[in-house]
Amino acid sequence: MLEELLPFHFTENEPVSGTVHDWVHHIDTLTASAEAHLKLASIPAAASMWMRRYGLFITGHLYMFSKYRRVWNGTPAQVGIVIRSGESWPLFFQLNHEKWDQCDDDGARLILDRLVNPVIELLAKNAKLPPVISRENIFGYALWMYVNVLEDAGDLRLLREYERFLQKKGPAEAMQSYTRMTCCLYKEVPGCDKCPYCPMVKEKACEDLLGEVKIN
Repeated sequence: MLEELLPFHFTENEPVSGTVHDWVHHIDTLTASAEAHLKLASIPAAASMWMRRYGLFITGHLYMFSKYRRVWNGTPAQVGIVIRSGESWPLFFQLNHEKWDQCDDDGARLILDRLVNPVIELLAKNAKLPPVISRENIFGYALWMYVNVLEDAGDLRLLREYERFLQKKGPAEAMQSYTRMTCCLYKEVPGCDKCPYCPMVKEKACEDLLGEVKIN
């Protein structure tokens, strides 16, 4: 049933390598997987790369909430992590039950309280990943989903802690000229550079421009 409703991929009945709670509570599990697949030794960067994948999973829940006003009745301890092959870090998420509750606008808060905030808090504590990076890792996917998939960004107003990432723009404008406020640490992955949305790209461009002015 879930696969029919959701345009994001969740797994079903596959072997799991622990739960989301396990991975963010025992951070060595997360970092060992990041080092094995990405050759990434930085703990905060590993946590951020993991959070980018979890952010897409959370966006699936926001889709279900906004499209059907339904929220999943579960916790991070009931979300399994499946590791496949064929990608640089092939992480997928698997619900251990399909109990969905009807909700009103409070569903957005339920998703944050049940599935997001406890994970962000544990990553801040155990991986020293600033909560603002974790939230923006989710926001980028959520903004894309509301603007391009649902074509209705009205429910973004319910994610009040995330409004700052709009940077005083409307959702459509923010998506069209998308730039992050924080660096997601993708540049720490061996062989990778800053992503095109990184705020440090503009900083570097400004530094280059200032250098040219000084030289001339």
